[in-house]
Amino acid sequence: MNGNLTLTLCLTHGCNLRCRYCYAGRKYAHAMSQETAEKALDLALAEAQRTGRNLDISFFGGEPLLEWPLLRHCCTYLQQKAAESATRIRFGITTNGTLLTRDKLEWMAGRDFLVGLSIDGSPAMHNTNRRFADGHGSHELAAEALGLLACFPHLRSKVICVVNPANCIHLREGVRWLHDHYHGPIALNFDYWSEWTDEQFATLSQQLELVTDDLAGSYRSGHPMQLECMESKIISHLQNQPKDCLHCRIGEREIAVSVDGNFFPCSRMVGDGDDPAICFGNVSSGIDRARQNAIIATRGNATPECRLCEWRHRCLNTCGCTNYAATGHINRVSPFLCNLQQTLIRLADDMAEALYSEQNPAFLQRFYGAAK
Repeated sequence: MNGNLTLTLCLTHGCNLRCRYCYAGRKYAHAMSQETAEKALDLALAEAQRTGRNLDISFFGGEPLLEWPLLRHCCTYLQQKAAESATRIRFGITTNGTLLTRDKLEWMAGRDFLVGLSIDGSPAMHNTNRRFADGHGSHELAAEALGLLACFPHLRSKVICVVNPANCIHLREGVRWLHDHYHGPIALNFDYWSEWTDEQFATLSQQLELVTDDLAGSYRSGHPMQLECMESKIISHLQNQPKDCLHCRIGEREIAVSVDGNFFPCSRMVGDGDDPAICFGNVSSGIDRARQNAIIATRGNATPECRLCEWRHRCLNTCGCTNYAATGHINRVSPFLCNLQQTLIRLADDMAEALYSEQNPAFLQRFYGAAK
């Protein structure tokens, strides 16, 4: 099995928030039709069967919970279609949480969903960017959603904290808040769409050092934080190879479908759903294999400086959607990504070396499987 195929359905352009850093296109009342959704699911199932892969279906937006009946229909429809197939189906959703309820979570738990909750840490950090259309912050409702997740301990979940130039001054405070209120994986998604000044990057670096201090402290207290951006760097060092997520799979094992049924290489590249430069087909006409292969052939890293870097196999330099966000090219790395990745690797390595030398039990258990 050569990995799973991930199909992301962007169910709507509508959203009840107006987050300042949103990359998902303009917000207006325009939802995917049931016919378009079914065609996309049919195609994804056929593609999974053709390639011998299992299938991950992810619901995205806008805010996908605005289209709750359509989301439920998609799950039921696909499960019925795949009933006689050997293809294993998994579901996931990325939501701002403001429309999340106990009943919705119970329904998702019964279908083994992965719930990605977007919450930018503390009230100060979160409300800097994540606001309603009238300007007031959404942290209170997002925090309530986080509390609801705690009622479903067996439901797969993660929190997604977006870090951008406007809120990075609150990063340590925000991560501390998340660790106090949630005990699952914390993903720091850095804003590659924005321009970072030298001063803003210096602030980010200082905050990351403080976050790393807190992370090390959590291991020493026996209650380690699950901070993905640091864990991935440690794992890539121990395995002497890139973690799977560093192998870009856009356009091949990952396909995103716009509201109107157009195919894009990744959910972070859909935007308004009408960019012909990176679109490779439609649910009605099918996948344009020539365009798909052209996108796949573009993946990687053509930045000359990266070829000489000792850390090139441990950073996101080959992540197509990240590169596209920052440079407009799938295979070109931005200075911000380079500087950030070097900072993360240095901080992760220094922390790991210290905890290993201390023979910290929680660290050894997490990364070596057993305390030495």
